[in-house]
Formats: sequence, structure tokens, C-alpha cells
Amino acid sequence: MGRVTAAQAADELLNIIGIDTSFVLYPDGDRIIVSARSIGDTNVQVILEKLGGGGNAAAAGGQIQGKTLDQVAQELAQAIDQYLEE
Repeated sequence: MGRVTAAQAADELLNIIGIDTSFVLYPDGDRIIVSARSIGDTNVQVILEKLGGGGNAAAAGGQIQGKTLDQVAQELAQAIDQYLEE
């Protein structure tokens, strides 16, 4: 699975009824790649900035080095929770 495939997966998840925001994580060597998409009110850039990523409100991504997939998933969940609390 490559970065392009992750981005495509994030896009395709938005085709599911009721899904307006998606996050795809995958390991790539010593880093974790995150791809995020939104077609709703969620600003994925703001969420991924907390993990060192960037992009725009509708499409964002990041590369996190030196952490496991589980660690990044937990940090992402915390970033989403913080975003929703604001």
C-alpha cells in the first residue's frame, strides 16, 4: 500500500452514506502515513496539524516518524476529541 492508495482509500470512504470525514493510517518503514479527507464541516487540517501534518480543510496528510501505528492512532483520536470539544 502506498501513499496514493491511502489517499484513494480516504476518498472512497466518503462514498459511504453517513460518512463525511475519513482518516487512513498506514506504516511505511519507520514512519506512519496519515491521509484525511472531509466533505463536511470537519476541518481535517486543524486535526492533523496537532500531529505535525498539514493540508487544507478538505484534504490533509502527515508523516509521523518514530512512533508505532497504535501510538499514532491514539494521538489522532485525542486530536479528534480535542477538535470536537472546541
